[in-house]
Amino acid sequence: MEYRLLKSELGHRLPTVTSTNEWIREVSIPFGSWVIAEEQTAGKGRGQNVWQSLGEDPLIFSGKIRISAAEISLPLLSIFVSSAVLKTIFHFFPEREEDTTVKWPNDIYRGDKKVAGILVQSEFTNGIFEVVIGIGLNFFGKNVPEILKDKATFLCDTPLEEGVLERFANQLIVNINQSVIALLDQGQILKDLVWIEDHSLLKHKVIETEWQSRMVRGRVLGIDELGFLLIMTETGEKIELMDTSPKFRII
Repeated sequence: MEYRLLKSELGHRLPTVTSTNEWIREVSIPFGSWVIAEEQTAGKGRGQNVWQSLGEDPLIFSGKIRISAAEISLPLLSIFVSSAVLKTIFHFFPEREEDTTVKWPNDIYRGDKKVAGILVQSEFTNGIFEVVIGIGLNFFGKNVPEILKDKATFLCDTPLEEGVLERFANQLIVNINQSVIALLDQGQILKDLVWIEDHSLLKHKVIETEWQSRMVRGRVLGIDELGFLLIMTETGEKIELMDTSPKFRII
């Protein structure tokens, strides 16, 4: 079964939607489609979390692709999609290279606060992953709700110029497709992982997290070829983390 990557001509634009991820998962929407909404009333985050779009002109985006399960690691796909978002940010806002990073496994941070979240959801059928990629990015706003002030901020210090959001989405589609294609080439995976680690919020950081029903603390070594986070604990134990726990924190 052939791949279905995002196609620029299969775009949809909606004034409002409960969740772009839920909307695009409908069986009537073909693979390769993508959608942007002006408003989302029930945005989804990882687990039971929600995604709250902030400010003016946020990016509320979802796309649907189909790829071979034999060739793709989903944790790696998640971090590669995050890198596609970061590369698109640097393309339009090169000044953000100084303070904007990927936080494994699927967030974008400006400084120590979140500006974008990525949610990758998949279903497995006959050796194929049917994947929905949701992206929320808060470009600019004047106020962050009090409850989120310690956690969230905006990517930009000034409002977007006319047309930037549209061009950003078009370039994002290109970069997502390139990231998926890179996953088919082991040599390219390693090159992209070097780039990701150079732009990682966790680079050389010490983290604490729950692992196998116990709390562990260790220094981040990097990300392996499957997308797992590698840490070295205080006792010299090497651990592979597939995901963050609710107790994950940077020391």
